[in-house]
Amino acid sequence: MSKPTPMDAWTTRTQSETSSLSGTTGVYTPTHTTSPADLASIPLPAPFSTDGGIGSAPEAGGTYMIRHLDTGKALSLSGGELVLQADTGIDGGWRWHCSESHDGWLSFRETVSGVYLGRDGWGGFQAKARNPDGWEKLLIRPREAGGCNIFAMDWWKLMAMSTRGTDGKLFETNTVTEASRWEFVRVSEFGG
Repeated sequence: MSKPTPMDAWTTRTQSETSSLSGTTGVYTPTHTTSPADLASIPLPAPFSTDGGIGSAPEAGGTYMIRHLDTGKALSLSGGELVLQADTGIDGGWRWHCSESHDGWLSFRETVSGVYLGRDGWGGFQAKARNPDGWEKLLIRPREAGGCNIFAMDWWKLMAMSTRGTDGKLFETNTVTEASRWEFVRVSEFGG
């Protein structure tokens, strides 16, 4: 016979104790249990909120929340589409890892899907490219009024990222007066 292990001692003691109490079962039941009413009182984690954090200049190697300065909503990838969201949950889609090309252009890769932020070629912006090619190479320009403009190349001119009204739809504009202001809030990498 083999030497009993600590687990064997616990199982043997528990089975004998429960057998003497119930006479029919060998299942240990703790003296305290949790009812569904108790579970309802446990606070669940709040959805991710775009409140908080201080904007900074994006640097290669950092991961950022890109926040629309006027609405406070984060640039998020949801269902494959770029949207602005105030509460994005904990699933991701709002963390953008910054990299820099050898010639100085910045690119932002969404850390969950691995796709890059860039122009879509149809007057808007998207995050679908797996590599930072021409439309995913961005220029970030600080503004005196706060925040930054985000620009992408369109042949020989810069196109700025903007939103229409309050619907959060992203579009490109070639006028600085229509360009939205964004801020980059450095966040933890979370493996991104």
